[in-house]
Amino acid sequence: MNKLCEAAEAVGVNADDEFRRKFARYFELIESANSRFNLTGVTGWERVRDELFIRSLKFLSPVAGGHISAVEWFSGRRILDVGAGAGIPGIVLKLSVPDMSLTLLDSSQKKTAFLRDAVAEMGLESVEVVTGRAEEIARDPNHRESYDLVVSRGVARLVELAELTLPFASLGGATVAAKGPNVSDELEEAEFAAELLGAAPAVSTNSADGSGSDDKDTDTMVYWMKIGSTPDEFPRRNGVPHSRPLTRGMQVAGRSDAVRKR
Repeated sequence: MNKLCEAAEAVGVNADDEFRRKFARYFELIESANSRFNLTGVTGWERVRDELFIRSLKFLSPVAGGHISAVEWFSGRRILDVGAGAGIPGIVLKLSVPDMSLTLLDSSQKKTAFLRDAVAEMGLESVEVVTGRAEEIARDPNHRESYDLVVSRGVARLVELAELTLPFASLGGATVAAKGPNVSDELEEAEFAAELLGAAPAVSTNSADGSGSDDKDTDTMVYWMKIGSTPDEFPRRNGVPHSRPLTRGMQVAGRSDAVRKR
């Protein structure tokens, strides 16, 4: 637990006794769920601490809030975790900055049932759990362009993530995705989609995960600032962002052709 607390303190989180208690309980809930169904492939305290908890804390990097301290920036904000799974990174962020408002979105009913139980068990307030696909929920006016920050962790290629996350971000808001160490090709592939969906050019940062692991576990944090509204036709229907990503090749036929073939 000391290692987790040190990582939290490094990004400005007050890792007090309550912080320790809730993370200990969160770990117990993850382990219990893993014994019943495939919640996450990461098991055991050291792996969960290093690969799930500590790496999630990098979403609190000051880059997300410019020169304002990360904790101060996140306080009072509305945050969405797309593809929340076991609550990574969303619940880690909520435990670190309790006064943020958090929505956890996942298409798996088993996983959202776990999330609801975990939120209730740990007494977390201002947390909503939504079961559904991002392509559908992003068309709900309660969620579309309603979030200050949309987070995701390794759920898809960046070109797909652009279409699954940017429609949720408010104007002036942002999305941030945690990816592996080598994403230059993905960044280039996603440029067209991100621009079409309302984002400024991506900003990316690389840093070690703090767990003492080797370079292959270095994360790249990819940020898109939302500077324009997402066109009404996006995201496209379920599965299409994955099967027919919005790559630059579509630019030849034009936006209307890309939309017509959705």
